[in-house]
Amino acid sequence: MKTYLLQAVCFLAAIALCTACAAPHSQQGPGMIVTFSNGIKGKEVDVLRARTANGVFFPTPGSLGPDKNPMTGGKTMGAAPDGRELPHWVEFEWQVWPYPYPDRPSDPVARQVWSDGVHAMSRSLPIQTARVAVQSRVPQDVIDEVLASNRQRAPRALPDKMLWVYFIWYETGIKLRWKLKSSCCGLLREGGDELAP
Repeated sequence: MKTYLLQAVCFLAAIALCTACAAPHSQQGPGMIVTFSNGIKGKEVDVLRARTANGVFFPTPGSLGPDKNPMTGGKTMGAAPDGRELPHWVEFEWQVWPYPYPDRPSDPVARQVWSDGVHAMSRSLPIQTARVAVQSRVPQDVIDEVLASNRQRAPRALPDKMLWVYFIWYETGIKLRWKLKSSCCGLLREGGDELAP
């Protein structure tokens, strides 16, 4: 009898847990698709770390070679696919390297010299830090439009409208741009920092 009762309790607990996991989570924010790019000519940006105001680690793109048009190049990823609120700010740490860096030699002796040079340069390059405001830079009506689109989407489908946020490295620091895009109509609105020509 005790075995049957224990099995029944475990079965009901499993059903309750699965039901809780399957229940739709409330949308706290619009989420965003993030593009990282480099507008520094002749340099590579190596993004080491990023964190948000609440201490959560933010996705990083690794190394970014220079882009002629930073708004169309770079690396793109979903930074808030769970629908969480936009971060108040993101703080980045990075190093700027010469570009292109000499290729790694195939000869073992030359490769060791090359590797020692890379390590020495890595230790000598300064680590730069900047905090970029995000939430305050995107107008509330844009956020509301994305939230409304999220609520109207079909189950297991992407919303029609999405927020794209661009972090672009320049010699003077990191610029932020945002775009509201629609799957049917393309670009609806954009804003943020002015970019160098």
